[in-house]
Order: sequence, then C-alpha cells, then structure tokens
Amino acid sequence: MKLYYHSSSSASLRVLIFLSCRGVPENKVKLIETGIDFDTRGIPVWTIPSDDEQYNKLKTNDYKALNPEGRVPLLLLEDGKKMTQTGAIIDLIDDLLGEPSPLIPEDPYLKAEMRRIQWIVAADTQPYQNIPFIIQAMGEWGMKKAQPIKHPLRKHFINREFSAIEEILKNVSGKYCVGDNVSYADCFLIPQIRNALASDIPLEQDFPNLHKVWENMLALPNVLGIFERAGGIIQPIVVDEKKLKEYVE
Repeated sequence: MKLYYHSSSSASLRVLIFLSCRGVPENKVKLIETGIDFDTRGIPVWTIPSDDEQYNKLKTNDYKALNPEGRVPLLLLEDGKKMTQTGAIIDLIDDLLGEPSPLIPEDPYLKAEMRRIQWIVAADTQPYQNIPFIIQAMGEWGMKKAQPIKHPLRKHFINREFSAIEEILKNVSGKYCVGDNVSYADCFLIPQIRNALASDIPLEQDFPNLHKVWENMLALPNVLGIFERAGGIIQPIVVDEKKLKEYVE
C-alpha cells in the first residue's frame, strides 16, 4: 500500500501518527509525499511527484487525476483501489493488519467516546478553521478582519469545539484522550492542537485537559519526530502571500 500525504496537512499527520503509534512498517505502507503548488487564491494544491509511478501512468502531475477530491491523504492499495478520508483510511489499514488494534479501547462506551472526539475534530473543527475556508471567507464574503492564521472566524470554531472536547476529557482522559493508552482520538486531536497553537490559542490556560494530552503525546519520541520533520510543534501555515493579497483585495 502507498500513502500519499503532505507534511503541511494536519489530516495527513493524523495518519502518520496512527501508523507510527500502531507500529506499521513502511514495507506495509509506503509513504509518498506529494509536491505542492498554489492556486490563484494562494491556497496550496498538491501535485504528483515526478518520480512516482502514478506520474508516468497518468501522464500528469495533477493530483486530482489520482484523487478527484484533491485532498490528502490518499491510500492506494496494491490492487489499485483507493481510499480517502482519514477515518476510513485508518480503519482500513487496521482491518487489513488482521489483528486486534491496541489503539481502540475494548470497552464499548470508551470506544464510542474515542469516536466522538475523533469526529468532533474531523467534522466540526478542522473544516471551519481550515486556512482555505478562511481565505475564501476573506475573499468572497468580505471577512477581511485579520490574516488567515489568526482570523477571528478561525479562532471561534477552534474555541467552540475545544470547549466541547475539554468537557469530554474531564470524564474519560488519563494520560491520553481515553485513559492511559494512545487511541485514534489522540491521532486526530494532536494535529488539531498544533494548528490551534499557530493561532495563539491559550491551550494550557483555557483547555488544561487538552494541554495534558498534548504534553504527554509530545513526550513520545516518535510523535515529536513526526512534528519536527513537518516543520515544528507549531503548524507552519503555507500560502502564497502575493496571490493571497491579490485575491482578497
């Protein structure tokens, strides 16, 4: 299997953290980092690497030829089947490993709590704080109050959903989101916290349980290493500033 990802994508990092914490070797899931370009708004678009076999097969570096959604990550199976969306990718890899996953709680209620945190991040937080969404709000809807990374609309959605997760963690967290073992919830939450820190969200002050999980995950060398290779523990925001300015104006 091959995972197409980009290190500037928090969704990609969810799967990278899962693979690392699950102990999946690269001879089972080969990591292929896409190239990057920018559209007329300054928003990143992904490209197929020229040294990848899909580039030769599709005769283009247009990533949408590989994934019409245009999003990373993408899992390409050995038989040519494709899977997108991080939750589905993680579930599929775990099922194909053919053994009980240590990243899923055995208790049905705790498993449901894990899923709840997972989907609050994926469905209710990430889409509305995502830089392309904020840029569109600035350019097409007149919300030009601030630069994308610290835009009040972005902070609103982060604070709203982090407040919900904070209440859940009061009841189910230990060292990590659900008890004392890393789960899918941590794989989803930690990249989102990394995004939030770029917006100056006062994590320790406002969300002490999220901060506890964040600190304990960073104490894992494999997780810290993923962030360091992706540009640091605070998410770098990758946009084309000149195109962004022209689009907004």
